[in-house]
Amino acid sequence: MRILTISNTYPPHHYGGYELTCADVMQRFVDAGHDVLVLTSTVRVAGAGDDAQAVEVRRALSVAWDWDVNMPRRPRSPVTAWRHARHDLGVVTSAIREHRPDVVSVWHFGALTLPLLVAAEDAGLPMVVTVANDWLLHAEELDAWSRRWRFWGNRLRPTVAGVPTRLPQLTEAHFNFVSAYTRDRAAASTPFRVGDAPIVHPGIDTDDFPITGSAAVPDQWDWRLLYVGRVTPDKGVATAVLALQALPDRATLDIVGDGEPAYVESLRRLAVDLHMTDRVRFDRCSRSELAARYEAADAVIFPSEWPEPFGLVPIEAMACGVPVVATGTGGSGEFLVDGDNCLRFPAGNAQALAARLQRLAGDSELRSRLLAGGRRTAAELTADAYADTLLELHVTASRSRPARVGSPRRKEDRR
Repeated sequence: MRILTISNTYPPHHYGGYELTCADVMQRFVDAGHDVLVLTSTVRVAGAGDDAQAVEVRRALSVAWDWDVNMPRRPRSPVTAWRHARHDLGVVTSAIREHRPDVVSVWHFGALTLPLLVAAEDAGLPMVVTVANDWLLHAEELDAWSRRWRFWGNRLRPTVAGVPTRLPQLTEAHFNFVSAYTRDRAAASTPFRVGDAPIVHPGIDTDDFPITGSAAVPDQWDWRLLYVGRVTPDKGVATAVLALQALPDRATLDIVGDGEPAYVESLRRLAVDLHMTDRVRFDRCSRSELAARYEAADAVIFPSEWPEPFGLVPIEAMACGVPVVATGTGGSGEFLVDGDNCLRFPAGNAQALAARLQRLAGDSELRSRLLAGGRRTAAELTADAYADTLLELHVTASRSRPARVGSPRRKEDRR
């Protein structure tokens, strides 16, 4: 099966865990013998090179997003919007002509131009749309081209200078969502008919995060707290810092991840104001080093204040045998069960977070129970299981109707 995958970013750029999940799935598709071509934007992590991989990646699409401040980037003129849309449309139509896919796999589409999906529909290609965040809700607003034609372009001028102004219909697309929360929001607030699309929870790579056995929980508690993830206001990192005030002086918090520079600086100033510069540490590490960071912690804090579509960090921690204290906002509440595999606290409530951590520190039986529940959760939510389910969806979609793009080209012809 030939798969054309479209995503706004792809490793080595990864703003969140969803780009990594996409890459994991594509690699597994290739390992299973399928021919995958990934189209993504030119966004890169500074200084990062491409890892050796079997997946072919073309970095040619433009994306209207400023990653430094996590905000949309508006083009200066309608002509600029047209040029970007026209260029990206050419990239996709060329890929369809050359790769001759059996199915188009749509991933993170926020701030990409929607005519790309119109091109796939016009080519008669089945689409699998994997929705791992709320991009469906904001796709038209973030697309500078489609936004200009929102009220009348679809009816009066279906194309302008070769670029479609109409929105994709996606009536025959095969949707799947990472959580019921994400699907319900899309069903209520988008023009697309997602219906009873399946919920397919993503999972962790057990090669990177081997699931620990049922070893006895150590009685010692050293107050080593860990936050992993994007360092942005919506992630509630400040709440974790503030919670240290109500904890013993030896309690420390390691904040591991990339973030908006201004926000990271505000957290540093907060630590100074609270006289905790020696207790709050900022760091980055590679994915291969994460398991060791988890294992060195006494607890992992997942203090997110926005409605998480899902959330992989708690599952990684559970696999590594570390108790989790989390808010359970949005879709993350579908697997974070208070008292079973984590302790939950109200988002933004530093005192409640401190109280949960105090309780966890003083109760080894509770820690043992949470770790057992975490191991069960991690064993159920694996990257292998996720990729297998998505592969079934792609195979089903590819058989749903024949593509109308000519005869297939053999893989060896692309070498």
